[in-house]
Amino acid sequence: MKQSLTEKLYLAYRFEFEHNGHTITANASSLTGKEEILVDGVSVSKKRNLGLSSRHQFQVDGTSYELRFNVTGFLFCRVECTLMADGKVIKTETRSAFDNKKVFVRNLILFFLAGMAFGYLAATIALKVMG
Repeated sequence: MKQSLTEKLYLAYRFEFEHNGHTITANASSLTGKEEILVDGVSVSKKRNLGLSSRHQFQVDGTSYELRFNVTGFLFCRVECTLMADGKVIKTETRSAFDNKKVFVRNLILFFLAGMAFGYLAATIALKVMG
């Protein structure tokens, strides 16, 4: 699943799984730490987590599910999401905030240059105001 621009900017991740006729959606934000699990559009688990891994447990139609988030690539914001049912791994998906290293390096350089420009402008204005 391709990430939207909003998901990329806010470092938000969305994972979708199909199992036993149900759609299980996992949403997570690296900025706010908010995680939410939905089954067929209904929230079954919600929490905030700023750690590198977390676990959600819930039941649907007598099946015990566990969904795990794990940050595997801190620099490139790579998040792995694993869905388990009754202790067995159903599927693991991985998402990254950056599609590839070229995009990451380009964005890093752009943000660095923008930061330098704004810093220079702020310092210039501060010096003019203060004398």
